[in-house]
Amino acid sequence: MRSLRRRTGEAVGLLFVFGFAVLRPSRFWPPKWMLRRIAASAEVRAERESAAEKLLARVREIEAGVPWLRALDVVIRDECVDVRGHHISLFEASTSTRESMTCRMSAFIVFSPERDPEDAVAEIRRTFPPPDGLSPGGISESLHWDTDERKVAVEGAHDALWARLTRRHGEKSLGQLRQENGALCVWALRGQPYFTVV
Repeated sequence: MRSLRRRTGEAVGLLFVFGFAVLRPSRFWPPKWMLRRIAASAEVRAERESAAEKLLARVREIEAGVPWLRALDVVIRDECVDVRGHHISLFEASTSTRESMTCRMSAFIVFSPERDPEDAVAEIRRTFPPPDGLSPGGISESLHWDTDERKVAVEGAHDALWARLTRRHGEKSLGQLRQENGALCVWALRGQPYFTVV
């Protein structure tokens, strides 16, 4: 009987520790409404403008460095995302350094070469290659193109707390641009988080 009581006590203790470890972060993390308010604040707006300047400066460098590249559109995707669900762990000693929200901006240069997209990308990599790793401005870059199996997309988070999408050349979708111009290529520039809430 004692061993049954002891095992029951141990099980209840483990459940208490588990529940505390999982539920404890939610007591300290700000609620979503507060994160949305922070994302729209003047402080974040200033960081957002600085991030946009860096991205657009790099877009201009690319357009100058590849003279034949004619952008059909330049899409800027700016998002603040709740990242709390990505960090729950029973084995971390502290939750004080975990992030609640990160804000990040990406730019996508959409173009359609007058040749096979794979050949066009190969030429870019020879003559004006994207940097390996991060550029000096903290931007990661990659090139993608339409294939028979996969069409390029400009994707973002579906559950962003705050989001803004801007286009240089109007509101045409990638599908419309593809229909009018043929196969598309996308030069993706993804900035590091410009604002983080812990």
